Amino acid sequence: MPREVSFDEDKVLQKATELFWLKGYNGTSMDELTIVTGLSRSSIYNSFGDKRALFLKCLEYYKHSQRAKLRKTLDKLKSPLKSIQMVFKFAVEELLMDKENKGCLIINTTTELANLEATIYSFVKGNMEDVEKMFHDWIKDGQESGEISKSFSAVALARHLYNSFSGLKIIAQTSKDRKALEDVVKVSLSVLKPE
Repeated sequence: MPREVSFDEDKVLQKATELFWLKGYNGTSMDELTIVTGLSRSSIYNSFGDKRALFLKCLEYYKHSQRAKLRKTLDKLKSPLKSIQMVFKFAVEELLMDKENKGCLIINTTTELANLEATIYSFVKGNMEDVEKMFHDWIKDGQESGEISKSFSAVALARHLYNSFSGLKIIAQTSKDRKALEDVVKVSLSVLKPE
């Protein structure tokens, strides 16, 4: 009977996530994963499955940890427009603190793997839809209250915001210029202001 392995799953996922985030899926080896997690190959395989399965768990871990940090602030806001502004402000601050220029793990994964692997494609597409829906719901509420412009549909504005949000994370990998990032946000959000 195999020996029961005891470890803190969140800590292992956090360390593996950091490595995948820094090096990408293809740039990360199983040997590196064993070193950063402190687990043997067999423990990783028995606990998480293969490298791809571990990577998918890391993507979920990353998504939930990012949203949990943001949710603490958003729960206090009652204004749809302020919620959208806060998401972008949070992104800028996170990106400016990223000294290794890692960007966003999910955006990086989209550009590295989404066209190659069906399960990963499904994850990144689902994440995109979740973020667009979050923006859509705030925009719809803001349009109903008069806080957000009705010049474009909530669907079109949500797509625009998602595109701007994703682009911001890509730009930040090569530029840590706060003013440049804030200019992108300012122009992106300007379409929301009622006339």
